[in-house]
Amino acid sequence: MNNKIKSAIAPVAIGIFTALAFVFGAKYGERRVMIEEGLSQTTTNKCTGEEDAISIKKMSDILYYVSRNYVDTVDMKDLVDRVIPKLTETLDPHTAYIKAEDLQITNDELASSFFGIGVQFNLRNDTINVVQVISGGPSEKAGLRAGDKIIAVDDSSFVGSKLNNEIVVKTLRGPKDTKVKLGIKRAGVPETIDYVVTRGEVAQETVDAFYMADKITGYVKIDRFGEKTHAEFYEALIKLHEEGAERFIVDLRNNGGGFLPVAGEMLNYLLEEGDTIVYTCGRGETRENPGEVIMSDRDPIVFAPIVVLINENSASASEIFAGAVQDNDRGVIVGCRSFGKGLVQQQIPISGGAALRLTIARYYTPSGRCVQKYYGKDYDYRAETAHRYEHGEMTNVDSMKKAAMKDSVVFKTCKLGRTVYGGGGILPDVLVPVDTNMSVFAKKVLLSDLVYDFSYIYLDTHKSEVEAYKKSGDYKTTYKNLMQNRVYNEFLEYAKKEKNLVPSYGDVEDTASGTQQKIMRLLVAYLIRSIHGSDDHHQRPFYWAYNLDDNAFREALKAFDSDVMKQITDRK
Repeated sequence: MNNKIKSAIAPVAIGIFTALAFVFGAKYGERRVMIEEGLSQTTTNKCTGEEDAISIKKMSDILYYVSRNYVDTVDMKDLVDRVIPKLTETLDPHTAYIKAEDLQITNDELASSFFGIGVQFNLRNDTINVVQVISGGPSEKAGLRAGDKIIAVDDSSFVGSKLNNEIVVKTLRGPKDTKVKLGIKRAGVPETIDYVVTRGEVAQETVDAFYMADKITGYVKIDRFGEKTHAEFYEALIKLHEEGAERFIVDLRNNGGGFLPVAGEMLNYLLEEGDTIVYTCGRGETRENPGEVIMSDRDPIVFAPIVVLINENSASASEIFAGAVQDNDRGVIVGCRSFGKGLVQQQIPISGGAALRLTIARYYTPSGRCVQKYYGKDYDYRAETAHRYEHGEMTNVDSMKKAAMKDSVVFKTCKLGRTVYGGGGILPDVLVPVDTNMSVFAKKVLLSDLVYDFSYIYLDTHKSEVEAYKKSGDYKTTYKNLMQNRVYNEFLEYAKKEKNLVPSYGDVEDTASGTQQKIMRLLVAYLIRSIHGSDDHHQRPFYWAYNLDDNAFREALKAFDSDVMKQITDRK
């Protein structure tokens, strides 16, 4: 990645994702956008056409003669595994070859459970940092804690620049009841602690959190659309309704997608019977003669105002969800223009236990929009969202409108005839710029490990205080007690000691109070997550704390009183 792209990404990371990047551990980065809709196992169809047959025979002939006659011995498996990705990348950005050894991990990403040690982690400074120990999982039973660093596996060093998420996942996951020995570095303990963890079934929650944002607003955060997300979503809606929710915020920010049928089932809970959810067009199919049409087949379980939060990393199934809500005039979309992934993949088993994830169709929102953004030869498809920042789309509402509407096609919503735009992502009804107004000190801090590392040091140096917070179970009181100058001053001392960083309150970009607010927002959310963990509403304590000072979240609350929402509610 060149320096220009890096410089564009950095402020975006500060503005939106500084905390979220660490919350869930291995979130797979760019790979998460590759978890596509429409996945299903199928058998391959035989190719037809004489020219196609000749072309396929050419490829087979080349591999045969290399295998039989090449001067040196060739590892044909390795050769094919290197050649096929080169072939698939010439088609579109989302057709992909999945090697046999990677297939299980890929499928696990959307499964409701897998076999492993039961931690959420991230890689920082070439070291595995345990973000959260899953309640009731194998690691919790063995004694691991949030904040631990895994530095050895089975008596071998497991740190360094060669580590990546895939290597870590492959190493820590494994068959049920197998054992793995972990060497743990823990804050305040000088020696390495060894734990033997017996791998077991680990449930994956895809609804990260749900809670009452105020007396009448229910909030639901969805990480991805997995096998059982619709059941988790249903539970969240019902519980929040029982707790008094009269309206709902559905947060799909940074949700890279998942199973299309699951998104459809979730929309069944919100849309009216007969509403179109999505339709697809494959080769030779048209809007008038589509391949598949998914429609709501029942009335909603709760007919309440809906606001959907999206950003530039909301992709595929997230865009189907947001597009269906917007096109059916069912709710208001808030945030930044979504990623722009409108291609449907089918996962096809191939020889040797591998799979081909092949693009077979485009999907369209109910109004007829294909949200797939442009891709083509010599175009940096993955860096396109960084270019949005460079061009001002993500920092200024007027620029956001101009950039998103450039070369867009106008469509009309299905019931009110409101104007919506196609041509690359879902354009929200309410645009929310990224907050990049930060002091130099705040930028340096939030792009470092300082806040993350200090949160665990604070837990270790304030044990009696932390134990009192845990015993009370009241994360709101914990938040109030931690959001204090004394905590921030301790952090400033730590930043100076570790990185020789000190604030310069003469910075024109920000005020002293603004710098403190941005840093403390992240720090206190970390602390609350470590102290209170999760509850019966999943990771409610963390999201409640982090959202309190989130601009997009505040705009979502305001959107219930917007003119667009009034049009929607008046229709009823």
